[in-house]
Amino acid sequence: MFNLKRETMKKNIFLGLCIVFCILTFIGAFLCITEKVDNAGYAIIPMLIELVFNSLYRNSKKTIEENTK
Repeated sequence: MFNLKRETMKKNIFLGLCIVFCILTFIGAFLCITEKVDNAGYAIIPMLIELVFNSLYRNSKKTIEENTK
């Protein structure tokens, strides 16, 4: 059974986490460009996590759209 409220809450959580990790990616990239840190992992790892949450957000959004028609 499809629960619209739960799926909407998941979608909002995924969007929030996606935004947080996107901000962390830009901070890590800035730190690498200004040479405050020597490791590019400060930008790459948050970007990978952000891509995972972005795909979960899109799947959740697609599920909501399919089940509300």
